[in-house]
Amino acid sequence: MENKNMSKLVIGVLAALVVLLGGYIVASGALGGKSAATAVGSTGASEASALPMETYQAQYVKPETPIDRSKNVTLPGWGGFTIPAKTKKITQGFEFHNPAENLWYEDWVSLDGTPLEKLVVDSGQTAELSHYLRLAGIQAEVTKVLDADPAYFDIQKNDAGAYTIEAVKGYKGEKTLTVQADDGKQYTLTLTGKEECYYIAFGLYLEDGDELLFQSGLVAPGLYVQKMEMTRALAPGEYPAYVVCQPYLSDRATKTNSGIVKLTLTVG
Repeated sequence: MENKNMSKLVIGVLAALVVLLGGYIVASGALGGKSAATAVGSTGASEASALPMETYQAQYVKPETPIDRSKNVTLPGWGGFTIPAKTKKITQGFEFHNPAENLWYEDWVSLDGTPLEKLVVDSGQTAELSHYLRLAGIQAEVTKVLDADPAYFDIQKNDAGAYTIEAVKGYKGEKTLTVQADDGKQYTLTLTGKEECYYIAFGLYLEDGDELLFQSGLVAPGLYVQKMEMTRALAPGEYPAYVVCQPYLSDRATKTNSGIVKLTLTVG
C-alpha cells in the first residue's frame, strides 16, 4: 500500500510539473514570437527595431574545446562604458558588437537525395566515411576515396584503417565525394554547404532596480551598433550595470541561452 501511495505522489508531482512547463512555454512563445528584420546601413550598424527580451538573465556557459560554433555563441567582453551625461542619444563611449566568430558553415551530407547528417566546418569534428553508408542502410566499409576536394575536406586514414573526413573550409552550394566500398560498389556522397550564424540582441541595464536603459535590435556577426537612444539621460557618476546578450538562430526568431556581462557605466 505504501508503494502505491508513493507512486500516486510521484505521478501527481510529474503532472504538476507538466502543467507548469506548458505555461512557461506559452509565456516564452508570447514574449519571443516577434521578430524584427535587420537592416544594415552605410555605417555598418544594425538598424532593426527593438526585440522583446525576458527579464530573466541566464549565466553564460563557456564553450568546450575544440569549439563547435553551431553549439556555442561567442560573446563580446567589456570592462566598462564611458558615455556623455544629460543626453539620451549616445554615439560614443560604448560598444555593442557581434563577434565574427558567430558566423560559420555547415555541410549536410546526403546519399541519393536522402539527408544523413551534418558536418560543422572548422570545428575539429571528424567522422568515418563508412558511418554515412551505415546511416543510409548500407552495411559496407569504405576501402578507398576516389574523389574529394582537398581544399574543403581533409581525408585521413585512422589507426584502425578507416577513412575519416573533416570539413575544413566553408562554401555555399554542393560538392561531391566518391568512395569505393568492400561490397564492390561505388557511392557518391553529396555535401551541401550552407552559411549559419547567431544574431545577438543587446540590452543595457542598471543594476539598481534592473532598469532597462537600451534595447538593440538584432546585430549580425561582424557588425556594430553605432548609436543608442537610452530610455532616459543619466546624471554624472558611476553606475553598476550589466549587458544581457540574447543570441538568436539564423531564422531570427529562435532564441538560445542568453549571456550576461557586468560592467561599470561611467557618465560624465
